[in-house]
Amino acid sequence: MNRPRLTRIVLISLVVAAVAAPVALASGAPVPGATYKGTGPHGAIVNFTLSPDGTLVTSYQLFNVPANTCSFNSAAGPQGFPGVPIHDNAFSFDVHPFTSVVFHGSFTGPTSAAGTLRLYQGATGQSPPCDSGTLNWTATTTSTPPAGSGPGGSGSGPGHHKPFLTRVSLRRSSSRWLTGQIASPAGACRAGRKVVLWRGSRRIASTKTKAGGKFSFSRSLKVRGRAVRASTATMSVKSGVCAAGSSKFIKG
Repeated sequence: MNRPRLTRIVLISLVVAAVAAPVALASGAPVPGATYKGTGPHGAIVNFTLSPDGTLVTSYQLFNVPANTCSFNSAAGPQGFPGVPIHDNAFSFDVHPFTSVVFHGSFTGPTSAAGTLRLYQGATGQSPPCDSGTLNWTATTTSTPPAGSGPGGSGSGPGHHKPFLTRVSLRRSSSRWLTGQIASPAGACRAGRKVVLWRGSRRIASTKTKAGGKFSFSRSLKVRGRAVRASTATMSVKSGVCAAGSSKFIKG
């Protein structure tokens, strides 16, 4: 007799995102605010949406994911989900509320992405353990890339350049201040950049970087003890385009 196929629904109201090494070489800057839709094996559905500045995965949906003794549905965001920062055009997180959800991806071009996922749950009651194993997925968006972007994140045509890499760091430097820095090979991408402080998907404050890319935020009651991050959006300069960037989440 065949074992009944069960569907397990994974509800995630709050997770802590952890950035790990990307599963593939990321070669394109994603489209800010876009929703990417794709598929995995045997009809699995993979959808995810980015923040307006393109530095955060704000929600995801993994539906009909096949596994050995069941199928999985898992979704999170935007409410109650802190999101997952995008670093070097890639994202990665691994959470274990009740079911292990591992979701890795990189942007292979402005409108395309690919990666791996795995869902696992141990035995519960009369239900046996269930494991999808590591599965590959691909996704695309119909949203239009920002002006000046071309295939693989490179510009096309005269005057268009590949975006300069942007890295954003943030730390709690004292009882009163959060400090950070923007690093980039282009000096024009370090000074005068607008930086936004986020608590989850809520915008808390903004500032501009000083010479060398340094910036700071006050540790107000809105951020103390909360998961916060700092991000900067894409910016055009004479020599090209400064890519968007986001820090890891820290405890404010």
